[in-house]
Amino acid sequence: MKIIRKYEFVDEAAANTAIDLLRNEEGNLTQSIVKLGFIVKTAGTYDEEGNEVTAPVLSEKYAVDVCWNGEPHAEWEEHIVWATPLGVHSFGSSSQRDEYTAKYCELFPDSEYCNPPEPEDIE
Repeated sequence: MKIIRKYEFVDEAAANTAIDLLRNEEGNLTQSIVKLGFIVKTAGTYDEEGNEVTAPVLSEKYAVDVCWNGEPHAEWEEHIVWATPLGVHSFGSSSQRDEYTAKYCELFPDSEYCNPPEPEDIE
């Protein structure tokens, strides 16, 4: 079973150190990795010519998504984060997204995501 998890590290070097532990003897990665970097928390603003008016605000942590081939590695547990499904990136399989969403709602059952408001009738 493939399992999606999201992680944050202090910087890219720390992420690369953890990622290198996921290489086999030939140096190939044994898991699917997406290095997202420092995620934009607040978008910047720009004028009509594309000049920056207000700089974007970036996360202070370096984000990495992993699609594990089986259970996530225990040594990565300290870096796990639970973005509201599914954050800024998602792997393609609906069963993987469903597993992440179910785990998120198990951990955060009172979140708005897991308890959406009832739709209102529009007349």
